Amino acid sequence: MSEITTKTILDGITRTLRSEFSDRQVFDDEIEQGLRPGAFNVILVNASQQQIVGERYRRIPFFDILYYPRNGREDCLDVADRLSLLLNLIHLPDGDLIRGTGLDFEIIDGVLHFRVRYAHNVLRTTEAETMDNLKLIRGG
Repeated sequence: MSEITTKTILDGITRTLRSEFSDRQVFDDEIEQGLRPGAFNVILVNASQQQIVGERYRRIPFFDILYYPRNGREDCLDVADRLSLLLNLIHLPDGDLIRGTGLDFEIIDGVLHFRVRYAHNVLRTTEAETMDNLKLIRGG
């Protein structure tokens, strides 16, 4: 298992969307000019981190996947159902799998907001300070 980062999760989400919706635009940052109906925008809303034990932490990034529908509310509902299955378990770029939690969606001003969290553990290691040029003197 490789190190999981917020960036690798974001990459996993966008790869999943591009694979399933290959005919649509997928953005993971600012939307470029020329946004077409049917486009997705993946936004990191926030992330939390909580210490578990020692150097182990629980990190939970929270994403909002915006979908700009082609055909109104019906299109939003169809895409929401598909996203519920697709984003429940995603493949990260290095091949690891991560399960989404707290999946929910709503339609605001004609735009689908599909929200998901990907909780994972992080090990933060600190380098131990070494003593340079340590000499051992034995005496009797």
